[in-house]
Amino acid sequence: MPPFPIEKAPASQAPVQFMKPRNTVARTESCTQLTLDLIEHDGRHFLECEGRQVDGSNLGHAARKLVELMSRPFRPARQPRLVFLGLGMGHAIKAAREALPQEKSSFIVLPESPELAGWLSTHLSEDPLDDERVHLDNINPFSPLPAAYAGSQGIFADLDHLEALAPKDWKITSPQVLSNFQERLKAGGLLGLISTRPVAGLEKELRKAGFDIATDLAPLSEKSKKNRTLYLARKGHYQRTH
Repeated sequence: MPPFPIEKAPASQAPVQFMKPRNTVARTESCTQLTLDLIEHDGRHFLECEGRQVDGSNLGHAARKLVELMSRPFRPARQPRLVFLGLGMGHAIKAAREALPQEKSSFIVLPESPELAGWLSTHLSEDPLDDERVHLDNINPFSPLPAAYAGSQGIFADLDHLEALAPKDWKITSPQVLSNFQERLKAGGLLGLISTRPVAGLEKELRKAGFDIATDLAPLSEKSKKNRTLYLARKGHYQRTH
C-alpha cells in the first residue's frame, strides 16, 4: 500500500451560465386599454401585450416577404398608398419603403398606441418610420377605415398582433370588417394578412366579401423552421393610371 491515500483530481467544472435579464424598457396602454410593454433581452427588443409576445426585432422575415409581394403590382404607380393596421416593430413599414421608392408613395400607419412610434425611434438602431412618406394616424386600427382611405392600393395587418390587442367584438372574419377593407381598396388593390396559424373560415369569408385569394408560407425568421401563413387577397383587377 502507498504510504498515504491518493486523492483523485476533481472533475473539471463547466463554467456557470447566467441567463441574461429581461428588461422592461417602456410601458404604456394600448388603444384598447391593454398593457403594452417594450422588452429588451440579449440585445433584441420585443413587444408584449399583457405579457404575450406579439412582435420582435428579429421576427420580421415573413412580414417583409408579404409586403414585397403586395408591392410588386404597384411599382409602376406614381402615388401608391398602403395602409398598415398596427405598427409592431415596424418590419412591414420598412419593407414597403424599400419596395416602393416612388417619391409620392404614401404609407399610413394606424399604431396600437401613440407612444409606440417614439419607442422605435429611441430604442431601435434604425428607425423604420424615418421617411417623410410615412404618416401616422391615431385612428383606432379596429375601427372601420374612414372614406378618406378609399382608393388605397393596399391594406396590411399582422393578425397575431391585432388579435392580441383586439376588443372582444372584433374578428378578422367579420363580414363588416372585410367589407370595409374591400370598399377602401381600389380595383386591383391588395389586402395582405399574416398569421402564425391558418385562420379558420378566413378564406371563405374573403371570397364572400369579393376577394380572390392566394396563400403562401414564410419562415418566422430567416433561421426558423416555423412558418407563418400569408394571405394575399385581391379586389378585382389593377389598372395602371397615367
